[in-house]
Amino acid sequence: MKSLSVTLVLIFGIMFLLFLSIKVGFIAILPNCFPIIMNFGLMGWLGIELSLATSLVASIAIGLAVDDTIHYLVRYNREFKKDLKKERALRDTLKGVGRPIIFTTLTIGLGFSVLLFSHFKPTAVFGLLMVITMGSALIGDLILLPSLMTHVELITIWDLLRLKLGKDPEKGIPLFEGLSRTQVHYIIMAGALRKFETGEVLFNKGDVSDSMYAIISGELEVVDFGDDSDEDGIQGTKKLISILRLGDVVGEMGMVRSCRRSATVITTAPTELLQINDRMVRRLHWLYPPTAQKFFFNLMAIICDKLEFTTQCLADITTVDGLTGLQNRDYFMEILEKEMERAIRYGSELSVCMIALDNLKGINHTYGRHVGDKILSGAAKLLSSQVRKNDQVCRYSGQTFALLLINSPLEDTQKVFERFRKQLSQHVFGGEDTPVYVPASVGFTTLRAGTVTSAEELMGMASESLAKARELDRNQVVGQSMDK
Repeated sequence: MKSLSVTLVLIFGIMFLLFLSIKVGFIAILPNCFPIIMNFGLMGWLGIELSLATSLVASIAIGLAVDDTIHYLVRYNREFKKDLKKERALRDTLKGVGRPIIFTTLTIGLGFSVLLFSHFKPTAVFGLLMVITMGSALIGDLILLPSLMTHVELITIWDLLRLKLGKDPEKGIPLFEGLSRTQVHYIIMAGALRKFETGEVLFNKGDVSDSMYAIISGELEVVDFGDDSDEDGIQGTKKLISILRLGDVVGEMGMVRSCRRSATVITTAPTELLQINDRMVRRLHWLYPPTAQKFFFNLMAIICDKLEFTTQCLADITTVDGLTGLQNRDYFMEILEKEMERAIRYGSELSVCMIALDNLKGINHTYGRHVGDKILSGAAKLLSSQVRKNDQVCRYSGQTFALLLINSPLEDTQKVFERFRKQLSQHVFGGEDTPVYVPASVGFTTLRAGTVTSAEELMGMASESLAKARELDRNQVVGQSMDK
């Protein structure tokens, strides 16, 4: 009892040092205890006396079983690191080390079975117990141990020794922000650190994956190839979406919802990536709960930042105002630049008008913002119905609309904008019980043939005219022309 107890304690200590976990240490002990229990249980059932010879069986069995256990666990850890999938890792581990374990057990078992033919009874009993114990150890390593491994997470001391993250790995990588160097090591050991050479494809557009990647070192290109690829595999037109460097993450949508990749990612330098998925997060939480909590919050912060950036990009490229349905200011200025070049080239005229809804702030304060929004939407529809198809109307700012009239002579412009002002000021925007009238101030400028200026200058003069109209008495039309 003393020798077995000391042996089990030592084996537990060795397992704890090798796999850096008390839980794994206990799990690894169980398959080694199984043949011992079978040995002594069989002796009690058959009435075999505990003697100097039979007591040695347990010590020999535990030595053989622990050797197979370490081989199995180390191979399993290596297989698991490939893609963090337990089922595949267990299957490949059994294929890889299961056969050598079986051959070793059979070879040793056959060797001890020779003792069964001894005429000396203690020797024959010893041989019988050894054969049965070897079979029990085989069952423990091939059935009991894999079953237990589905409920634990495993790392080895070799994972820690192989890590070479350099000085201060937590700096420059948002995923490791606020973590100590030791905690960073925990995260790396819980995940899969993958290395790629220059020009390798991390994943292709359309691939299905459940992982994201954090860049530990190197550089990646996110690209999209056009649909003009030929049958020979020659890629089509390449569109560079972004370049990712140290600290960036890629593929986060794959981790969140296991969707198809929306772009292709290629390495442009030797790159080291930390693979992250739900299994890695669960594994980290099982091994190091405090570190997992900080890591998860950092991960969510990164995803939120990228979502905010994407939202901002979409807001920057949209050309339609969500409330009124009109084109926005950026689109209007782009069209104005082109039409000015056309007017200057062909000697035609164009006019720019700015219409401000007076007292909209007071209406919001009195009736509520929802009424002000309805007024803006109604004014936009009214103006859109009054312009020609080749003219442009946009929401220039909060309560200001801008109109671009193409080929509009100066003599007719004043009349057109005066009509716009009257229609807006006389239109009933409120309900029947509380009708609301909104006066409008109008400022415009006309670009004459041969005038050379910029769109910003033209809008600046229209804005000055609008300011004068509002200074006079509001609900006025003030204009000016820009001659050569």
